[in-house]
Amino acid sequence: MVKAILYLGNRCIGCRSCQVACKRWNELEAEKTELSQTWTNPPSLSAYTWNVILMNPLTDEKGFNIHFATLRCMHCKEPVCAAVCPVRAIYKDADTGAIVINSERCVGCLACVELCPFRIPKFAPGVGSAKCRFCIDRLKLGLKPACVQACPTEALTIDDREKIVELAKRWAGETKGYIYGLEEAGGTNVIMVLTAPPEKLGLPRVEKKSYLSSQAVQEAASLAATVSTMQQATETLKNISPGLLLAAGIGGIIALRMNRSKGQAEAVKAA
Repeated sequence: MVKAILYLGNRCIGCRSCQVACKRWNELEAEKTELSQTWTNPPSLSAYTWNVILMNPLTDEKGFNIHFATLRCMHCKEPVCAAVCPVRAIYKDADTGAIVINSERCVGCLACVELCPFRIPKFAPGVGSAKCRFCIDRLKLGLKPACVQACPTEALTIDDREKIVELAKRWAGETKGYIYGLEEAGGTNVIMVLTAPPEKLGLPRVEKKSYLSSQAVQEAASLAATVSTMQQATETLKNISPGLLLAAGIGGIIALRMNRSKGQAEAVKAA
């Protein structure tokens, strides 16, 4: 059964236990970091930091308050990153709905980085593209994701997606909260109920539709399919130059960027 994580902003206290748990379980390297102007630390995601709690001091008719949100992979129901990866280093797990990157297969074309509507995957030399894996290894063992397990206030919950959707709607209705992730990018498996509008909390502004039909994504996906076929032929026949794969990938990405810069392709909205 496909799973989903629910994040409740009014239960989050910004303790960052989820960030620490993610680092420890996935054995991610420590980074030199600094507080942002809003006390978010580290300021954003990286190839070594897959989950960040955003802290947002806001003043409204109710006065001053600090609002929280979580920045992480949303695990889209229709993942653009998987569609555009030319070497099929990104896949969607049918059992859990997790979107997983095999960084060892990554060739650094940056297609996933450029075209993710949430701008989540991050690239680092020697690592490849990286992001939250939904703790798929823990899920396969019947365990909760490390972040969910570590949260002291139960601001994070995991369950079957249908149950999470019902819970999110009920919680939003009772608290007059803002739902994020239910319809964005065609729907995701990370759903948030926030205490302020998502755009005020540092979350990407994403349209409530699938991005797979956009021209930019279709062009990249077509290229990815071609390169993947070439790679399979290379592995099978051995007489095709391995450099051809790299050349095709680089050429395709350059062409894609040129099209985007000329306004011929639909631009995927950034935060």
